[in-house]
Amino acid sequence: MGDEVLSPTIRALLASGDPAAGEAKLWAELRTDGTPLIEPCPGEPGTCLVTFLWSADRPVEQVKVIETVSALAPPQRSLALVPGTATWYLTWKFATDVRTTYSFEIGGERIPDPRARIREQHDFTAGSVTSLESVLACPDAEPLSWADPRPGVPRGTVTEESHGDRRIWTYLPPDPGTSLDVLVVLDGHPRHSAATVLDNLHAEGLIPPTAALFVQQTDRNVELSCDPEFSRYLAEDLLPWARRRHPLTDDPAATLITGCSLGGLCAAYTGLKHPGTFGGVLMLSGSAWWDPDTLRAYLRMYADPTAAPAVTVVGARSRTPVLIDEFQRADPVPIRIYQEVGAFESGPPPATPGQIHASRHLRDVLMLKGYGFRYREFAGGHDETWWRSHLGDGLIWLRGEHA
Repeated sequence: MGDEVLSPTIRALLASGDPAAGEAKLWAELRTDGTPLIEPCPGEPGTCLVTFLWSADRPVEQVKVIETVSALAPPQRSLALVPGTATWYLTWKFATDVRTTYSFEIGGERIPDPRARIREQHDFTAGSVTSLESVLACPDAEPLSWADPRPGVPRGTVTEESHGDRRIWTYLPPDPGTSLDVLVVLDGHPRHSAATVLDNLHAEGLIPPTAALFVQQTDRNVELSCDPEFSRYLAEDLLPWARRRHPLTDDPAATLITGCSLGGLCAAYTGLKHPGTFGGVLMLSGSAWWDPDTLRAYLRMYADPTAAPAVTVVGARSRTPVLIDEFQRADPVPIRIYQEVGAFESGPPPATPGQIHASRHLRDVLMLKGYGFRYREFAGGHDETWWRSHLGDGLIWLRGEHA
């Protein structure tokens, strides 16, 4: 990546004697395929050239690309303007299996690519936007489809209920039967794409009939951060209440808990602390790096990116993250864990270790402790485009053919 990388198509446009005509030809050719422009990288197998493009309909001073995989500084994300045109461009080299959500930042506003090759409705997390997200899928990127609605597939029902001051949305499959597996979904909301994933898995007979409880968070930074009281609530209050209302199993092996990011952290912590209730844990980019000081520092940086860093002690040692320490110290418990993380999840700042390294550390602890687990690294970042479909892969591993 860098200024020396240039798309052959853009090189030809820059050399054109008639930039306006060249620009019109470029966008006419992209009308079918969409953007970004993806081209082979000569002499470099496994690599392609990806050119992010923006056609400005008004004068703009700067265009930046925002994505989840490069970890590049803002100046390296800036597009350049083709002289004599309204077309902005930035070419990077990508591994051909990468997949990432991306958008543009213009005048401080985040804008999805209106000409994106792939646009997805992201609704996996409670904070998901309602508009379509632009997605880059390089030529060899893994196909993902569990979260996409399929014609003719029977749909389950999602109903809202209240448990105390907390809202719960309950998914029941099209043919509930008399005893359902149950999936507790953290960061729940009524449009969560796990319902579509379950519909598709049920239609193909890949998992037993499964209900889902989508759990609203009141303060996710507290509840999902290895909070013993919230984990106790899930195991001892929420599930008994739900079982009185719906035909849900009380078999731990058929009772699963899942979440992404801090939700994945909470899922693993809850499984460790309540193995008599939850026999399966599904972590999607679970925040294995977490400790209280790091979270506080991250939230300060997130609230004000321009603020000076908090004063630290030079030479201070980093602590073992809380979840890893809990699994190291505890005797093994009878749970199975499906753990996934993006290969490019280097953050969040100032976490030490970062997400990918902490996830590998947790994997190694699980292996040495003798847990039944599966660990995968996908070719992406901390990104819903992966989580929404890989939930289905995790459910198949945990409960396919009744595991």
